[in-house]
Amino acid sequence: MQSLEAMFAADVNFVANHPNIPRLLLNALGRTTKSPLKLMMATFIQRYEQRLSSVIAEAQQCGEIRATLDRETAAHLFIATIQHLVFRALIRDELDEIREAAPAAFASYRACVETTR
Repeated sequence: MQSLEAMFAADVNFVANHPNIPRLLLNALGRTTKSPLKLMMATFIQRYEQRLSSVIAEAQQCGEIRATLDRETAAHLFIATIQHLVFRALIRDELDEIREAAPAAFASYRACVETTR
């Protein structure tokens, strides 16, 4: 679980430190044509989900995450949680807010996936 939390914090800090990247990506995603950036992002997300699935599998083996949890779905939820933080911050035009909201967001993610001991 510590690895997932570290990944979450690193992702949030990256976005907060590079606020123009989410804006650039949203602009590219809004276009109907396939662009090299769209293809690159699809590949990046696919690889990141695979990495997350591996980390989730390790946490399942350690008994930190429920064994019955679907790793792919847990990876999607992880990414969706960060995306929500980014979208909310962009809408409010307060990208620095993402750092403040991240601990509570990860705590909610953890509550969804963690085993009950």
